[in-house]
This record gives sequence, C-alpha cells and structure tokens, in this order.
Amino acid sequence: MKLEKIVSLANKNSEVRFLAMVRSLRATGCNLPVWVIPYDNNKFDLPENCIWWEMPEVIAYLDAAGSHKMMRKYQCLLTTNYQYVDSDVVFVRDPEKALLNANGFVTSCGHWLHPEHTYVAYTLELFKEKSTLWEKNVFNAGQYACDVQLFDFEGLKAIIESKPEIKEICLNARTYDQVALNLLIFLSGIEVNNLTLPPFRMESTWAGNYTDDNFERFWKDEDKKPYIIHWAGCNFDIARPIDRLFMDLLTTQEQQVLEAQLKEKNKTSVHSIRRSLSKLKRMIKRS
Repeated sequence: MKLEKIVSLANKNSEVRFLAMVRSLRATGCNLPVWVIPYDNNKFDLPENCIWWEMPEVIAYLDAAGSHKMMRKYQCLLTTNYQYVDSDVVFVRDPEKALLNANGFVTSCGHWLHPEHTYVAYTLELFKEKSTLWEKNVFNAGQYACDVQLFDFEGLKAIIESKPEIKEICLNARTYDQVALNLLIFLSGIEVNNLTLPPFRMESTWAGNYTDDNFERFWKDEDKKPYIIHWAGCNFDIARPIDRLFMDLLTTQEQQVLEAQLKEKNKTSVHSIRRSLSKLKRMIKRS
C-alpha cells in the first residue's frame, strides 16, 4: 500500500490528543499530510501540513438524519490510500513503511479476539452467514487503512438506504459508529486484512495489553512491532507505563489541560450515574 495521507477526526475538545498524535507521526519520519474531519464546528488552528477535510454532501446528509458526529468517518470510504486514526493514537513506527506490504482494507486491532461492540444482532447474522471465521473480519473503527475507494457518495447513500435495518444502523444517532463501519465494510465486499493475524503476526496495538514497565520487550523484532498504539477504551486515570509514549509528547500546559478534561469527564460520569440511580428509585417507588 502506498499511503498518501493520514486521516483523523477532531475538534477543539480533542486538540491536545490530536497534537500528540501528529507529533508522534512526525517523530517516526513520516511527513504525509494529515486530513482532519471536523467533529463539529468547534475547530482549532491545525499544525503545519494538516488541513480540515470536509465533504459537504456527506456532512449535510448525516446532519439531516440526525446522525452521530462520529459517522463523519464515512468520508474515508470515499477516498483512497489513507490511514485513519482517532486522536487517542500514537505512532511508534512510520506507517508508510509499516503498510508497504499490505493492501486492501487493513486493520491492526485485536477485535478478532474480542469482537464485542463490532456488531448488533442484525449484522452478526450477516457476518455468520458469510464465514465461520467472521471474527477475523471485524475491526476497531478508530484505526484502519485502505488503498481503494469503496464507494462514491451516491453509492454510499444507496447502500445505506437499501434496507430499513441498514439505514437504522448507519444513520441512527444512538448507533455506535464502529457497528456501522463494520457493516459498511462488509457490504462493500472488500477483504479485511488484520496485521495481528498471519502472515504478519504484529504485536498488539492496544495500550491495554501492555501492563508493566518492560512493555518494549515485545517489540524486539522490528517487523512484529506495532506501528501505532491505540488507547481505545483506556482510562488515563489508570496510570500505565505505556502511557508515557503519549504523555511525553505534551507540554506541561497541555498535560494540565488533559488532566482538567479527565476530571470534568469523571465528574460528568458521576452525575450521569446519580441521575440514573434517581430515575431508577422513582420507577421502583411507582411500581
């Protein structure tokens, strides 16, 4: 695969994490342009060789349907030769070199081992009908690459609207974007190649799999070393030694901003739990 660009999704709230991701990319020697899909209108000043990438027809279509902003990742399906990463990713190898011998639709996650959150009942039946080894074809929606254009805009709309169940999954604001993207890739017919499976056998790209100080012992073989580390679902409040790969890319001020965001997120989570408990108590009293 010949990469031409890195794609990400960001807004002002994710600026600090985005900056860390870009700095890690440049530190590997990769100077590819970074195309940034705006999560919303809350933008920020991008670093050098980064641009905001908006496809008005895609954004208007999703906004009209009231879809979740994460669905804007669908833009990736309309372009070629890209590596997509969420902002909670750090590059540890040059992606251009790491993906040189890969092609098609490429992922390097471990969801084949834990496929939860990649499907709903409807899509699971489709996956199982296609293969007894369907797990090897699911992927994390926060990191993937592809060298071919899978749809044009009208083709994407047509496949989304082909069945009520598909439309509900791909446009409903309550649907997890990971479920929708796994469905769309499945419906495109392209083969999914996972670099953590044979013949590549790359070590894990998920930060949660590295639990001690000596995590780099798994990376002695350069060809098996992951080229990204992804903090998907990892709470930064739980200090892991591998977190330094991320934190060392930030200034002291940026670290403080991130810490403040984490505190606010935790506060919001506590309030949400309290509201849910209060609602549950009221329901119990009524019954």
